[in-house]
Amino acid sequence: MSGSLQPPQGGRHNKGSAFLSVALVFTIIALMFVLARIYVRIWVKHAFGWDDGMVILSMLLALVSTSFNIPEVLAGYGQHLYYLSDGDIIESLKWNYLATPLLIFSLAASKISICVFLLRVLDRTRAKFKRSFPYGIIALLTVIAIPSAGYSLGQCQPVRKLWNPLTPGHCQDPSNFVRLGYANGAINAFGDFALALFPLSFIKDLNLSFHRKVVLGLLMCCGIVCGVLAITRTILTGDLTAQSDVTYDSVDSSLFAVVEENVSIIVSCVPTLGPIFQSIDDKLKFLKSTHYPNKNGHTPQSDPHKGTSISLHVIPNPPRAVIQYESSAAAAGNTYEDSRGTYGSETSLVPGIQKITRVEVQRSEV
Repeated sequence: MSGSLQPPQGGRHNKGSAFLSVALVFTIIALMFVLARIYVRIWVKHAFGWDDGMVILSMLLALVSTSFNIPEVLAGYGQHLYYLSDGDIIESLKWNYLATPLLIFSLAASKISICVFLLRVLDRTRAKFKRSFPYGIIALLTVIAIPSAGYSLGQCQPVRKLWNPLTPGHCQDPSNFVRLGYANGAINAFGDFALALFPLSFIKDLNLSFHRKVVLGLLMCCGIVCGVLAITRTILTGDLTAQSDVTYDSVDSSLFAVVEENVSIIVSCVPTLGPIFQSIDDKLKFLKSTHYPNKNGHTPQSDPHKGTSISLHVIPNPPRAVIQYESSAAAAGNTYEDSRGTYGSETSLVPGIQKITRVEVQRSEV
């Protein structure tokens, strides 16, 4: 198959190692986010739902499709056809075609996970009538994902004729798959942009602080990145129709597809990781308070009951005051009557218990 090709300009160049490195890095990062989500949803929130199941399905499909990239690159994917044997070409294209339907379903599952998450959030607002929008996106993604994945392997009979043209059989017009690829890319891009901007219409109704609403809105808008990746991937895939060096020229579109797949998984996980982000923020604040002194050069001391620091000033001389402190605990409702020269205060500890602090000041001449 490669015997009639002309030597490529620029000589022997291999993009396969870079492609596989990026694919593995993004897949590992996405897996870490999914594991963090599982931890939060099961062991922290105790509220595992359908959206969590869909993102796990998406991650499993991504892991399998990325594992197919390993033998694909080892067989020569990322190199020019001119330098590959017929056996290497067949092997690399086989793994590429087998990974395609898994990637399509993984993309759809991650976006459906976001839709189900939005449905769960909408139940807590006064905008329940907006539930039809996520349902519409789910239907749209399903309608395009099933035929795209099926046609990617079913366009040739038998299937192995896809990667080995010498196999007896027949294939459909390749332009049909190109048009279906454009439709798939357009719908995925629309879904990304829609799911990123749609939450802005009801975030104001959530029972959250203004700061948390802003953060949640910004996190959901990260889906715009997926939309840009979908558009870029679709354009690059369409440009392959005029190319013959498929094992080399298709690497860029495959790279954007893998990155889009894993970024979509990451974006679907981020809104559920609030407890982890809050824990990290609390630890950073604690470390900052213990390692950085205040303006007076002293490390700030916090009151265990109120969380605020109390400044103690030296009483000027003369006269010098001898201060005695006496603390005790009493049941709530007891009263404390100050005696002459004695000052008292009551601070609530826990329901039903109050702390009584007595300060006695005795003046003595110096």
